[in-house]
Amino acid sequence: MSKLEVSNASHSKANSKGAISIIFGALSIVTSFMAVGFILGIIGLIYGVIGVRQINHFKKNGKRIAVTGIICCLFGIFLSILFSINYGNLLLS
Repeated sequence: MSKLEVSNASHSKANSKGAISIIFGALSIVTSFMAVGFILGIIGLIYGVIGVRQINHFKKNGKRIAVTGIICCLFGIFLSILFSINYGNLLLS
């Protein structure tokens, strides 16, 4: 394998993790009224953090995508928690 192939392989892995993070973040926002939204948000957050770490380590582009994915995941997690609290209060009253 040449150096060019190795460099491209690490670049695509970092970018794919950022894109996966955005997808999971969007899905967690859409499904935030169910418990699935929280789980998808956590999975996407993990992918986003790994993507940012790989991007920083290999000095590649795509950090903005991964950070956007992390923000979407955090928002989805926040909405899931908010809906859970509101649903719990509704059940108790």
